[in-house]
Amino acid sequence: MTIVVLTVKPRATNVGRECCQEYFKGAIPVKRLKTWYKTSAECPMRAVVLVTVLGRSICTNPDDLRVRKAIKYLKNTMKSHN
Repeated sequence: MTIVVLTVKPRATNVGRECCQEYFKGAIPVKRLKTWYKTSAECPMRAVVLVTVLGRSICTNPDDLRVRKAIKYLKNTMKSHN
């Protein structure tokens, strides 16, 4: 599995932000996902970051059907654990 690296860019407030440089194009391991989040609106590229149970971050395209399915899966999984 190839993981796309996030970069942390400093801001004037000295608080970093994570921005994706490119999207992961491989298969999304839905059963190995733990959570997800959107990158900051300040990032030059919109992205959804999928986080695996091993703590790896995967930059993905929010318009990709596979990503939307993964988010739906995670939302349902989180509801069942609450």
